[in-house]
Amino acid sequence: MRFEYLIGIRYLRARRRERFVSLIALISLIGVALGTFALTVVLSVMTGFQEDLRDRLLAFNAHITVERAGVAETDLSALEKRIGALPEVSGVAPFLRSQVMAVSTTPAGLPAYVSGGTLRGVVASNNPVLTELNRTLAAGSRDTIERTHPVIIVDHGKKRTVELPGAIVGKSLASDLGLSIGDPMIVISPASLGAGAGAPRLRRFVVGGFFYSGMYEFDSSLMFVGLNQGRALLADDPQVASGLEIRLHNLFDAPAVDRQIAAIAGNSFKVSDWTQTNAPLFSALKLEKFTYFLVLLLIVLVAAFNIVATLVMVVMERRKEIAILRAMGARAGSIASIFLCEGAALGVGGTAIGVGLGFTASFLIGKYHLIHLPPDLFMVSAVPVRLYTTNFVAVAIAAIILCLCGAIYPALQARSLRPVEVIRYE
Repeated sequence: MRFEYLIGIRYLRARRRERFVSLIALISLIGVALGTFALTVVLSVMTGFQEDLRDRLLAFNAHITVERAGVAETDLSALEKRIGALPEVSGVAPFLRSQVMAVSTTPAGLPAYVSGGTLRGVVASNNPVLTELNRTLAAGSRDTIERTHPVIIVDHGKKRTVELPGAIVGKSLASDLGLSIGDPMIVISPASLGAGAGAPRLRRFVVGGFFYSGMYEFDSSLMFVGLNQGRALLADDPQVASGLEIRLHNLFDAPAVDRQIAAIAGNSFKVSDWTQTNAPLFSALKLEKFTYFLVLLLIVLVAAFNIVATLVMVVMERRKEIAILRAMGARAGSIASIFLCEGAALGVGGTAIGVGLGFTASFLIGKYHLIHLPPDLFMVSAVPVRLYTTNFVAVAIAAIILCLCGAIYPALQARSLRPVEVIRYE
């Protein structure tokens, strides 16, 4: 072990008349530990929120969407097969999507509640894009949208039994409309209500299931019906988005696969991936995460200033020892290395303690859900945490660099001491 490191560690030890200097060194070490602790915990929580939000958004949104550029109907089966043959693609399915109005009825058959929503026409059976729907179903089953169900309705004061197609609606939307399993509802296409339009285009469905995703945007507006039933309702609506939904094995391959599919589909289709659709949201989350990193790094910066004060006082206390070392033949660079080693020891020690405690706290918060949140205000009931080595390594490197930078000025001051003048006056 080099003598610079041994002497630097020895200088940090307290003698009776130097306890104050060592106390400041201890405070500096605690400051670095607290800063890195807070930084690692916040980064783990922010990463958890970011990934949890991304997973919830992609629960009902495809990784890549291929939509018709015009209203003309084209056969999608050939394109579906070509896209499905790509090695990165895990599933392809047709879809349609449009804004609609949902109306619940009273037992007498009169309108009760009205709410706007988004209608999704999908293929329920063997649809790899809807894997998350099974996980979020609070009642009913997914295949209910492929079947018809006998329902008693009141029409002009008379009761009759009809076969209605099934629908799966968000739990909040069902609550707003006062719907239960087995209740009929009316879905109206807004395009059929415009000026000059004929009779409004509407269709009855029966509620066959509820889903709860934790995303209010989905739970309060989204409803799933069979693809053919959706086409029958929305055939004349120019605002209908229809095409193919694509899931990938690795969602981060979406930008690259997007370009491949665009080349395959041609100009008749518009291809977009999830990074483009939700770009503003995820950019805001990244900026927020980076801002928290910079703000909390200021805690470590304050601790680095304490290290500067500590080492400056050590240099003042050790002037005689430094002069003796120079007189014995120690180089100026070795003297500077002594105080750089002191700064590194404080930085590495505080960082190791803070990062270790931060990892432990983050692990416990994520595993045992120690911090609970009101689910009616937040989309999660407990704080989500994600542990990534890169976050902890980045915090450790940033903290150690700041501490080393704080040791540069005292090291240069010690290096510039002239042994002859010090010994003469000491």
